Amino acid sequence: MKHTRLVRPTSRARGLVAASAMVLWLVAGTGAHAADNELTVAIETDVRGFDTVDGGVLGQTGEIVMRAIQEPLVRWNPSTNEAEPLLATEWETNDDQTEWTFKLRDDVTFHDGSKFDAEDVAHHYNRILDPENKSRSRTFIASIENVEAVDPTTVKFHLAHPWQALLPYLATTSMSGPIPSSDAVDAGTQNRAPVGTGPFKFVEWSSGDRIVVEKNPDYRDADEIKLDRITFRILPDTQTRFASLKSGEVDVIWTDRGPTIVEAKEDPDIVTLTSEGAGAAINLLNGKKEPLSNPLLRKALAHAWNQDALVQISWQNTRPAVTHPLGPVMDCGEANYRHFDIEKAKELLEQYKAETGKTEIPNIVMIHTATPRGRELGEIYQQTAKAAGIPIELQPVDQSTLVKRVFTNDFDISGWRIADGADMGPQLFAYVAPGSSYNLTGFDDPKLADLAMEMRTATTMEERLQKQCDMVSIMNDDGGLLYRGGGRYHAFTRPEVKGVPAPYRGVVDVTRAYIEE
Repeated sequence: MKHTRLVRPTSRARGLVAASAMVLWLVAGTGAHAADNELTVAIETDVRGFDTVDGGVLGQTGEIVMRAIQEPLVRWNPSTNEAEPLLATEWETNDDQTEWTFKLRDDVTFHDGSKFDAEDVAHHYNRILDPENKSRSRTFIASIENVEAVDPTTVKFHLAHPWQALLPYLATTSMSGPIPSSDAVDAGTQNRAPVGTGPFKFVEWSSGDRIVVEKNPDYRDADEIKLDRITFRILPDTQTRFASLKSGEVDVIWTDRGPTIVEAKEDPDIVTLTSEGAGAAINLLNGKKEPLSNPLLRKALAHAWNQDALVQISWQNTRPAVTHPLGPVMDCGEANYRHFDIEKAKELLEQYKAETGKTEIPNIVMIHTATPRGRELGEIYQQTAKAAGIPIELQPVDQSTLVKRVFTNDFDISGWRIADGADMGPQLFAYVAPGSSYNLTGFDDPKLADLAMEMRTATTMEERLQKQCDMVSIMNDDGGLLYRGGGRYHAFTRPEVKGVPAPYRGVVDVTRAYIEE
């Protein structure tokens, strides 16, 4: 039996969202808009790059910009929880759901004028899947064995087993989803000068300052795009971004800072965009090396972590405390979550001393971003851990250094994020699978690994979600991954900015935005 999706109109992008904050392109020194069809977007951090191998990971900031430039095969509609056509017009699967065939649009060109076809899709995914390339996206989509260009408008995905997450992951706007120009990838220019099929073309990137894109006049739905230019201004300081929004120099911002969110929601001249989702801000405890390779010390630190205090102090209750990262799609209950309990932490600490023969607890280093959010995170954990008798040394670093140190196993504790997603299964799998580049805390429980495979190969979504809950229960019990607020997302615009939906997966999409004076 074949399951076929019919062609649907694709004139308006709705569903997947990907842009986090935007700011008007200003006439220098005037503080006024250069024109009604130019927008500037304030983003928190610079982008590491746009190539899936050289760039590594995008984060919310990167997805904001990526969304304007490149497109995935399909888009995900969060209202219906279904995939909709984008670069692909229809698709079907064989009886055992191990082969998926996609028909592609034949009227799409890349920004460099080359024609988009099945070879670009196959090139992109096979490059990610090649273990020699060490793409950080590989573990997430490793259920795909290979991708075959059948003819210029037909591409076939060969799976190792039925995989319920295929369509959600083809729709993602992180590194694995958007299709780049294979010519730009082969030329080695994609990372710093991305070429895609999206509604905006890359113009310039001044590191630490701005990324500029302009309307693609050859875009198939060009009449739907009202903006001529978007400038993504890199403004790491939250208060600077917020002040720029209030003054009218910035039109859209994304932020997760509690004080800013509270103030913005009370301002009648600012429009608040809010959405509930999955994912979570987290702390990673590195169980791959001493001293946190000892499970008793990890569990003591888990009970010394006060998520509720962080939610109240740093987030100011603008994000919920959570016991799992699956969001509203699944209720996993307590899921063996280790709640803040200083006495329990002290008890586990004594067991650790007795087991190891140590009389003193080794110094533990926590790296965090050199931002108000990062400092608050570190200081709260340092204080609560001290109350339990565990010393934590704080080391502020920039965002790029933090990411590098986490992926090179050069940390004891670090702040991190489980990204929101239409299906959280691939991320959970990546965090626990042996050999995965995303197994950042060193999960090595055979039972958990087996459960992850059962989840990955589940043939129904009900079974898949239950297995995800079962996985989270084991992960929580281990103590290597601690939540510090769930998936509630905020973005802010000015009243004259129209066409910006609420952030989906924490990312704001401004590709259909316009200014209404």
